[in-house]
Amino acid sequence: MKLYTYPGNYRVFKVLIAAEYNGVDIELPEFDFAKDIKSKEFKAKTPIGKVPILETEEGTLFESGAIARYVARLRPDTGLYGKTFFESGQVDAWIDFSAYELEVPLEVWVHPILGVGKFNAAALTKAKADVKKALQTLENHLHLRTYLVGEQVTLADIVVASALVYPFKFVLDKEFRKPYSAVNRWFSTLVNQPEFQAVVGDVPLIDVALTAEGDNSGKKAAKKDAPKKEKAAPKEEAPKPKKVEHPLAVLNREKPSSLNLDAWKVQYSNTKNLADAMTWFWEHLDTEGYSLWFCDYNYNSENTKMFMTCNAVGGFLQRSEAMRKYAFGVMDVCGAEGSEIIITGCWLFR
Repeated sequence: MKLYTYPGNYRVFKVLIAAEYNGVDIELPEFDFAKDIKSKEFKAKTPIGKVPILETEEGTLFESGAIARYVARLRPDTGLYGKTFFESGQVDAWIDFSAYELEVPLEVWVHPILGVGKFNAAALTKAKADVKKALQTLENHLHLRTYLVGEQVTLADIVVASALVYPFKFVLDKEFRKPYSAVNRWFSTLVNQPEFQAVVGDVPLIDVALTAEGDNSGKKAAKKDAPKKEKAAPKEEAPKPKKVEHPLAVLNREKPSSLNLDAWKVQYSNTKNLADAMTWFWEHLDTEGYSLWFCDYNYNSENTKMFMTCNAVGGFLQRSEAMRKYAFGVMDVCGAEGSEIIITGCWLFR
């Protein structure tokens, strides 16, 4: 199957993430948006003349929501579209919620920052209010739930989280996110899953929101006719604390390794055939600078719920963030509910 789109299109995140969960191979052919979208060949593929479109053996599909649903339904056994007809209906409900209640105001907010469309102050005010309302709906629903539908990741989670990737990176800053602790927890859990990471990479959360050209909302207006105050004597500035060096930084400085860890991570994430990626790994592995370790969870007998086990692994990976530049690991959750669920992994350490 071939998916035609332009780079960075958030609407295809959900398609590609669903494909990762279902083990579906989707090719992304080179596509010059400005040129190819006007070609006869492209127009023959879709009645609306827009991207994304998915080319299959049976024909083409258009509209990102329809494409994501199609990919999710290709593997009923994974439960991406729910385990029952009722759960499938719940998944559809959240997909519609994302399209109408969340994505519309988020685009009004984010697009001008990305240079798509012009800034409009009144529209931004309305959009922010609508986003708060939508996030509160999610907060209320997720307060006592791990996922939107059932006890596993479904297309509902994938669609809504995909719509929030750019907002969390660019506009939903620390202050704005504060009331939505359940949403923050849910979003962080999802974007740290390998299937999400393979598509969107790391999603750093913005501390101070970016603003579009012409948006002066972040600037305080000067007070008129305010009495002038005498200048106070300048205070002595306290010395800035020295940045603490990572304990392992000395290794890179005094004994550099021939293995570029970031290059390996790119190989692992972007190579479809794992065997090809591993060939690269063994050719470049520096056994003087790195060591390989297997790990097994000590309390596998206590793992009875799959979603709780996956959450435990996600939490462990989050707490390992400080090792990101000096380690690479793969964690597996094996087994099924009703029997012992095994947590195991393999790590490469500096």
